[in-house]
Amino acid sequence: MRASRIAEILSAATRLPLLAVPLFFVVGFYAAGWEGVAWAVVCVLLTSGLSLAYLRHLVRTGKVEDPGRILKAERVRPLWVVAGFHAGAWALVSALGGPAELRAVLLSYALSTVAFALITPLAKLSLHAAGAAGVLVCLVRVFGPVGGVFIPLFLAICWSRAALGRHTAAELALGTLVGGIGTWVAFAHMVA
Repeated sequence: MRASRIAEILSAATRLPLLAVPLFFVVGFYAAGWEGVAWAVVCVLLTSGLSLAYLRHLVRTGKVEDPGRILKAERVRPLWVVAGFHAGAWALVSALGGPAELRAVLLSYALSTVAFALITPLAKLSLHAAGAAGVLVCLVRVFGPVGGVFIPLFLAICWSRAALGRHTAAELALGTLVGGIGTWVAFAHMVA
């Protein structure tokens, strides 16, 4: 298989809503066993589920031409909507007493997505790198050094975006900083 084809597959499989799904389940199970898995289902439906449904709506109505390559001009409004999904899910799961670790994941996605919406008109950043950096920071905060097993996938995701010509090293670095810092702040606030 050619490197470009591997990069395409990896890039498609690691879009933010898709990357979040296994994260919610792993963190939910770690935090509260099977009850945490039930909380993870709620988180997935309210965030990734609504985000993907919203993206489908944008494509169907012609507001987004290519869901695999959303243009900078098409990104800002959807980012605010998705930030609202995450903030609303965080508020609901917090009010209902969901596990702190899942609340931190929700808050990290809300904070990072707000940052994406604010930065996007000024500079291009990699949402893939941001999402992968957020997952990496989350796994390290939850599992300690064992969470570092995600580093090779994080690096592969960044490689795929560069190999496809979608992002420069600076755009990947900016995305990494935004996603990593947003997640670190959320976990520092939510989890002792």
